Amino acid sequence: MKRKLLIAVIALLCISLAACTNPLVSLREFFNKKAEVNEMPMEDEKEEEKTEDLSEVASKQPEDTIATVLYYKDYDNLLVPVMRYIPKGDLGIAKAAVKGIIYSPELMEDLKPTGLLPTLPQGTKINGAVIKEDGLAIIDFSQEFLNFDTKEGEALGVKALVYTLTEFPNINAVEIRVDGKTIDEMPYGTKIGGPLKRTEINLVKPENLSDKLSKVMVYYQKKGRGNYSYFVPLTKLVSGYTNSAEAALTELLEGPEVDVGLENPFPKGTNLLGVEVSDGIAFVNFSEEILDTGSPAEERAILKSIILTLKEFPAIKKVRIFVDGKTVENSNSIGSDEYIDVPVFVNFYE
Repeated sequence: MKRKLLIAVIALLCISLAACTNPLVSLREFFNKKAEVNEMPMEDEKEEEKTEDLSEVASKQPEDTIATVLYYKDYDNLLVPVMRYIPKGDLGIAKAAVKGIIYSPELMEDLKPTGLLPTLPQGTKINGAVIKEDGLAIIDFSQEFLNFDTKEGEALGVKALVYTLTEFPNINAVEIRVDGKTIDEMPYGTKIGGPLKRTEINLVKPENLSDKLSKVMVYYQKKGRGNYSYFVPLTKLVSGYTNSAEAALTELLEGPEVDVGLENPFPKGTNLLGVEVSDGIAFVNFSEEILDTGSPAEERAILKSIILTLKEFPAIKKVRIFVDGKTVENSNSIGSDEYIDVPVFVNFYE
């Protein structure tokens, strides 16, 4: 059966303060607005839209499935969150999610257009899984779970497992067993002797560490080895900020700082002029340089980076962007008068 594959990076679910009956359609309409305004786009802009805007998001969920986030890796060993529909069948939702990140030739072929890779070793079997009332998920693997090729792959695999399972609201920690036994550490030294929780994803360590550093998560776009681009979370360590949202957006403007193909979408000279959060809305003010973009695709990348970064703050539900404290007239993109809902998911792949 012919199956349409697509990956889409999600920046928002709805656009106005009013509720949307179909948020995925609203997302698609919002990011297509800029293209609709231009009656005769240049050919190079058309091609850029085709490759950068990641096609469109499917709006209908298959029956007997649930949407959840699985964590894959790319060829630069960055973990990438991807929303996928997994079956609700007899395997159980948690087991089905874990199965979705175990290497197999079929999964490799399925993921090929994305340029992403499974994170757990080939042949790994799930002997059993139980979720306790306190939020601890205990999952038992076969010996193949220990067969990672590298130390980095081992650490990434364990982290991908923890992040994938803790996407479920009833799971806050993961305990790993192998053939029914608890193991203190993996062959390459990754500690798994106790319950594991989320720590940080794709951590960027500063040159000078301080005891007073706090963590922020920011999102950058990347064009990997596949047909599509996707957004990648980076964890950065910062100090000297009382406003965490301001700290995150300041770090976002600084750029990825790692040479792994991540793109800083902001035009040179763009400054953050302020961030205020009130009643669930983040009011963000940038300098006018943010408007110096070369294409609608670049504008969309900026918007997505901003709202994906702000979605990491539970108190923020909507975002309003200003340029030099003002609304940009006739704008359907940066600086428009619309309130943007923060997205639930980052990347989609069906």
